[in-house]
Order: sequence, then structure tokens, then C-alpha cells
Amino acid sequence: MNLKRRGNRKLVIVMAALATLGALLGAALRPGAGSIDDHSPVEGDTDLAAVALEQIPNSGVYALTVAEVTPEGTRLASINAPLDATFEIGSVTKGVTGLIYSDALARNEVHSETQLGEILDLQEGDPAEITLAELAQHRSGLPRLSQKPGDLVRSSVMSILAKNPYNTSPEDVSAELNQVSVGEKQPRYSNLGFAVLGQALVPRTGLSYPELVEQRIASPLGLENFYVPVGGEEGLDENAVQGRDAQGRTQQAWTDSGHAPAGGIRADAASMALLAEALLDGSVPGIEALEPTANFDEDRIGSGWFLSEVQGSTVIWHNGGTGGFSSWFGIDQERGTAVFIAGATTSSLDEAGLGLLLEAGR
Repeated sequence: MNLKRRGNRKLVIVMAALATLGALLGAALRPGAGSIDDHSPVEGDTDLAAVALEQIPNSGVYALTVAEVTPEGTRLASINAPLDATFEIGSVTKGVTGLIYSDALARNEVHSETQLGEILDLQEGDPAEITLAELAQHRSGLPRLSQKPGDLVRSSVMSILAKNPYNTSPEDVSAELNQVSVGEKQPRYSNLGFAVLGQALVPRTGLSYPELVEQRIASPLGLENFYVPVGGEEGLDENAVQGRDAQGRTQQAWTDSGHAPAGGIRADAASMALLAEALLDGSVPGIEALEPTANFDEDRIGSGWFLSEVQGSTVIWHNGGTGGFSSWFGIDQERGTAVFIAGATTSSLDEAGLGLLLEAGR
């Protein structure tokens, strides 16, 4: 008897059963049931809330927060959530990690050509030769996620069960590197790469990633509700919004220390507005992260930030998505405008965010 084949067959059966369970759970909730609309409670600027409602998908969004910064001032709004409620900003975190990395460069704590093998406990080989600059530009050759079969299966199962698929420590991230295959050094978006970039700064700064976020970004800028949860869900603030997918199913918060530099920050609209103001006036630590240093497909990229030409303007932006949240954050330095939008949904808010930015201040 082929035990390996039998084991694989059992795995396929289990995965199929879980997929069926996930489908049944999704079908049990009508897509969009309970979505926000123009009758939902609003806090903050009601005009901004109304404009945001026109931009987002018609259904499948269960709470929303918006910040708009223009030369005329800042407007904030939330729908079906307190104005100071925090949302997972997902991969917008990568832009923050880029700022922290650029600030560490300015402090001479690291150098752009510093190799991972100089910082982390890695075996000799391709991963050890990856530079910090390559990580910051998404051209390290690392895959988007760990390709270990066990990790892929666990991630799929946790997603079906509406649980956090990332449950790793900083040490786990280093262990992943010792088992990963490095591809060609070409533009390739990598969550793993940015988790590694953030964790690689820890030994050189003497600060954990949550401490780097607090001491290098949040505290200097006065961002009161801008943090990486520590200790799992017990580390969430009292106004943390419950994440939901587009079908309305509640999702476990994505709180883990290992992959936090790739997508672990929570924030409210006021904090994101202050961050936007600092990005626009150049006072944010690590502002050099916004400077383009390489091409990325049809766009350009700085340290974690994408730069796109849209209707004659250069938009500097990043989006985000977790199991229960979507987000988009963009600035137009020439016009002095910025927009942050985040929602309890897995529907994309990219078009809504860009649309709000293009109209901001007009």
C-alpha cells in the first residue's frame, strides 16, 4: 500500500470538506445583508461621508472610515463606527515599514546594500545575500508568501474558518527564509519580503517592530490610535472595529508578530490624516521612502510606496487587504492632497480611494 498516496488522498478529502463548509457558511449569509448605506449612522463630516458612499461598492461594506487632507483643511468621517475607531490598514503598513527603513538609513543603523546574512541567523545561500534595498523595492526574488506545502494548507484552512492565517513569530520568519527558493531579481510583490525587511531592522535598532512603529512614527507625529497589536486579540483597543468579509461573515483579527511589518498596523482616521499631513509637508521620519528608486511594472516604486501617473498627477499610494478589511491610502504632493479610506469588507476600495483623491479639494 502506498502510504504517501493514501495520506495525500486524505488531505485532499479534508481540504474538499473544508472548502464545502466554507461555501455553506458563505451561502448562509446574503451578500450585502447589513451593508452600510445612506441611512447608516455617521460621525464627523457628513458631506465627506455622503461622497464616500457614492464611491464604494453598493453592498458588502459594513463599516467605513475616511480622512481627506487638502490645503483648505482636514475632514474626517466614519459610518457605522465611532470616529476614533481603528481599522486594520493591511498592506498600507508596508509604506510605514518603508518609512522606518528609510529613517534607519538616515540614522546609519543599516545601509541599503546590507545583506540579510549580516543581520539575521541564516544559512549560507541566496536568501542570506538579499539586500535591504531589494526587499524595499519588491525585487528580492522572494515569493509572495511561504511556499512550504504545510504553510499553504494551514493558510487555506484558516481563511476558510475566518481565522488569522498568519500566526508567526519573528523567529518563524527567519526560519522561512532558510527554506525558501529565491527567484529572479525582478519586480515581484512579496508579503514575505516586507515581513523580513521589518524584522531585519530589529537587531540593528534594538527595538521590536511594534516599538519601531510607536517610537519612530506614532509618537513623533502624535498619532494616538496607530499601533501594532501585541499579545493577539487582547492587544486590540476598545474601539477596534470587527472585521467582516464581503458576505458579512465576522473575521478574526490579523494579529501576529512575525508578519506585522507587512500588514499588522491598526489606525483610525485622525491618525492617518496626521500621517498624511506629515507626508505632504515632509516632516515624517524617513520621508525619503517616497522617492522613486526603481520601476515596478507600469509604475515606479520607492521604499514600499508605489508612484503612478494618473490624469497628469503623480499619485503616491498603497492599498491593503486582510481577512476582514480593505484600505487605500494615497497622496498627491503637487496638489497637497491626501485620502485614506478603510472599510470592514473584503471588497476592494482602491477605485473609491483614488476617486476621492482625484476630487479632493476641487
